[in-house]
Amino acid sequence: SSEGEVAAAGSDESCESGDAVAAAKPSGGYKIPQHVLVSFLKLHEPADPEWKTTHASLIVTDGCPLNNMYRRFKNWIRDDARAFPGLSIEYTPGMDPVLQFQDGTEHPKEYLGVARVDVSEMEIGDVEALLAKRGVAKDPELAAKVEAERKEREERATAEAAE
Repeated sequence: SSEGEVAAAGSDESCESGDAVAAAKPSGGYKIPQHVLVSFLKLHEPADPEWKTTHASLIVTDGCPLNNMYRRFKNWIRDDARAFPGLSIEYTPGMDPVLQFQDGTEHPKEYLGVARVDVSEMEIGDVEALLAKRGVAKDPELAAKVEAERKEREERATAEAAE
C-alpha cells in the first residue's frame, strides 16, 4: 500500500462515533439477502476448491463508514496489511469490504479477478487466513517491522500520557 492509502486510512474525519451509528440502527437489524449481495458486489469463486492466486486487492469504502462500521479494517490497513506484499488497497466510496483475488496487479477497470469474496462480516484473523490459503502470503520480515513500529508507537503514546 502507498503512503497516501495509509494516510487516508489513518485520517479521522469528523464523523459520528461508531456507538452513535450503532445506536441509530433499527433494533430488528435488516440484513441484505446474500443473493442480492452476490449480484451487487459481483462475488464469485472458481469451481476448483483449491484455487490460488498471487495478488489480492481489498476493495473498501473510505471516510466515515471506514472509521465506524469497519474500524477493524481501518486499523488493519494502517498496520498489518502492509505485511502482505501481494495485497493492495483500493478505496471505493460506499463499498463493503471485498477481497478481489487476481493473477497480477495490472488489469482493466472492469476486471473482476479470479475471485471476489465478501469479507465484511469476517474478523481480521479470518481475512489473513483466507489470504494465506489462497496464495497471498504474509512476509515475515515485513510483519516483524510492522510489529516493531506498533510497539514503538504504543511506547511513545504511553510516555506522552505519563508527561
